[in-house]
Amino acid sequence: MTVYAYRCPHCSEIEVTFRIGTAPAAVPCPDCGAASVRAFSAPMLARTPAAVAARLQRAERSASEPEVVTSLPRRRAGGAVAVHPATGRLPRP
Repeated sequence: MTVYAYRCPHCSEIEVTFRIGTAPAAVPCPDCGAASVRAFSAPMLARTPAAVAARLQRAERSASEPEVVTSLPRRRAGGAVAVHPATGRLPRP
């Protein structure tokens, strides 16, 4: 099923679900009954991978309510902390 957008001349935009290729040119508005014409828009063809979507949602939540750190980050298997070249000159504890 595909969601199609229709624009009522008196009310607002309406979203209606039809099978692909079966959407009519106009549907009656559920509020006022006027003929609502189909509004064309760009399709959403790209899908975001689940891992990327989870990171984006976490970043959005963190923007207004930062996450509180309760423990130190884990060390790598060898016991050494990875050193980034940009932070190599900073003092280490």
